[in-house]
Amino acid sequence: MSTSKQSFPDMRRHDRVEVSRPITATDRHTGRELGQLVNFSDEGIMLMGNEPVGENSILQLSLSFDSESGDEEPILLGVESLWCHSSDDKAHHWNGFFIIDISEQDLERLHALTG
Repeated sequence: MSTSKQSFPDMRRHDRVEVSRPITATDRHTGRELGQLVNFSDEGIMLMGNEPVGENSILQLSLSFDSESGDEEPILLGVESLWCHSSDDKAHHWNGFFIIDISEQDLERLHALTG
């Protein structure tokens, strides 16, 4: 797990979209809540959570959110963790992930949540 303040601007091919509503990421295999979605692009997501996620971990995530109708299915995606940094208060962790697999429909739904 890396604690350096390394940045990946040269690797990004898509602009990041900030998330203004609560979207919770959960590991589908363990049921462990990993944190809140902070931003995303078509190739990656960033979470803020209470625990670090080890680098190079492959995870299946579920992104849950409240919808106006109350019946919205979670967005499902596969990711690989790329980095983790402790927050300044050391109580939270920023975790960056590369999206390995997401359906076109779920990617569109994610964009619709923020746009």
